[in-house]
Amino acid sequence: RERTKCDFPKLGSSESVFFSNPRSPLLFNFAALSASLGGSWHRLYTSASDGLSFNRLQNSLLGYGGPTLLIIQATNGGIFGAFTSCAWKESKDFYGNSDCFLFQIVPTTTVYRPSGSGTNFMYCNSFARSRGYDGQAHGIGFGGSVTAPRLYIAESFDGCTATSRDLTFESGPLLPLGPGGTLQKQYEIDSLEVWGVGGDEIVADALGARSKQREVVAANIRKARKVDKAAFLDDFRSGLIESKAFAHRGQTQGRVDNDDNQKNQYEYAK
Repeated sequence: RERTKCDFPKLGSSESVFFSNPRSPLLFNFAALSASLGGSWHRLYTSASDGLSFNRLQNSLLGYGGPTLLIIQATNGGIFGAFTSCAWKESKDFYGNSDCFLFQIVPTTTVYRPSGSGTNFMYCNSFARSRGYDGQAHGIGFGGSVTAPRLYIAESFDGCTATSRDLTFESGPLLPLGPGGTLQKQYEIDSLEVWGVGGDEIVADALGARSKQREVVAANIRKARKVDKAAFLDDFRSGLIESKAFAHRGQTQGRVDNDDNQKNQYEYAK
């Protein structure tokens, strides 16, 4: 049987809380999980310098057009996460494909690949998208459902969960076992990093896709501001703003006159 060549990950000049040096044993563990994790990596987000900010995390992901590796270290010492191969987008629905997988890397190295029974691979849904009216989980998730993802990073970073089973991925613990071998469900984030992976060419293309996405968003914002300004000028020229201001002054004057009448009545009563 022909052996598959292991392409050791290369972090370049990026620092990491998980990999203390370019030859870290953890990097070898990741390289062994998938051929997609070999070659050059590009750090998209790290809580060490970006802080635990969902806005910054989401901004680093949205529009990125290549495979990503999301690594979480919990306060209990466990290291786990998810690999995705599709571009990130904000949606009320799950998306992705069967190249996605979940993993535990500490205390043991285990991969949970798609089981074939579900297609809820990846999910990114902020509170701002629906103002909370969708009744769904707000944050980033993998597997499970839109109300209870199997691996869930809450937008508030409170109430994060990592359960041992769902329909999309193979069963098994993501978190270290608790006292007496009990399965844990909730975790607190100690460190979080997201890396663009797959090699120089793939990372460069994915970063280019993200830049284009950001340009589209910025153009839409500028357009919306122009529309708002144009609507304001139209209202001003038509006298609508002046009419509203006059009505407001009338209402204010009415309240003042009413207060004066009540004051006079009070003094007369005395």
